[in-house]
Amino acid sequence: MKYEVCPNCGAHLDHGEHCDCMKKEADKTTGASAGQYADKPATETPKKKPNLMPGA
Repeated sequence: MKYEVCPNCGAHLDHGEHCDCMKKEADKTTGASAGQYADKPATETPKKKPNLMPGA
């Protein structure tokens, strides 16, 4: 089977396959990756009030 090597990153590609290394580098420079949201929760969870017992 014949394969090609990406001149930018050295990845082995099948015939006709395009490497996405340049797209990944572009995402890093524009900040369009999902990693920038990794420290934020997907949804806001409401804060629960403490459960007070009567007579306590």
